[in-house]
Amino acid sequence: MSGKREKIESLSPTEQEVYSKLYSERVIDTEDVKGVLGDPHKSAEYIKRLRNKGYLQKIRKGLYAVVPPNLIGEEFKPDKFLIASKTRDECYISYHSALELHGLSQSIHNTVLVTTKGWTDSFSFQSITYKFVTTKYYFGFEEMAHQGVRVSVSDREKTFLDCTRRIKHAGGLEELMKSLNNLPSLDWDKLGNYLKRFDEKKLYQKTGFILESLDIRGSEETLNKLEEKVGDKTYYLERGRESSFNKKWNLMIPKNLPELMRGA
Repeated sequence: MSGKREKIESLSPTEQEVYSKLYSERVIDTEDVKGVLGDPHKSAEYIKRLRNKGYLQKIRKGLYAVVPPNLIGEEFKPDKFLIASKTRDECYISYHSALELHGLSQSIHNTVLVTTKGWTDSFSFQSITYKFVTTKYYFGFEEMAHQGVRVSVSDREKTFLDCTRRIKHAGGLEELMKSLNNLPSLDWDKLGNYLKRFDEKKLYQKTGFILESLDIRGSEETLNKLEEKVGDKTYYLERGRESSFNKKWNLMIPKNLPELMRGA
């Protein structure tokens, strides 16, 4: 929508009720409108009315942004994380997007990563891509206040492990190491419990190496426990790079990692 409406259309009492009750949610779905009206047959009608008058903006089928009163008829860009959190009933913001929400990331990406239990097609809206990652490790998330709305996001410990397991989804090794270097601390008991639930030798080894490299406060006892978990198989920290062998963690480490870390 471009340009300003010459006249902002007034709302009927029912339209006003729907708009005012859902305004604080910022991004809504069809079920939210049904909840206000109490009549599922009327929801499509009132969504259409509010869209036509500029009070709702369609994101994709069944998903809408509530337009602030002062922006009716203006260019409006809803927050990407508020959109992501409403894409499915069961989902949480994850990987690099979680690093962003936790204030750890080095860069801002135009892709939002969302973890779900079941397959969902990716989509794009206003130059932002919403990509869904299915997992059997559906745990380790929390609610966070973002722009006055509660959104689900992986907690710092799960974000650390998810990104370490799938470095590509963290934006690459350099972005991951520099982002994790911003961590003030971690809940070591929680991290250990999550590692047990993953139960992957590779993840124990990668986690140990990264923690040791970053020297995160309070990690000494955890490092000792992780070293005991090192297996016989050698893994790559990140494939596709010229690497050298790290005996302690039984990992192949990119030779240019010290160079990458200098900016961390």
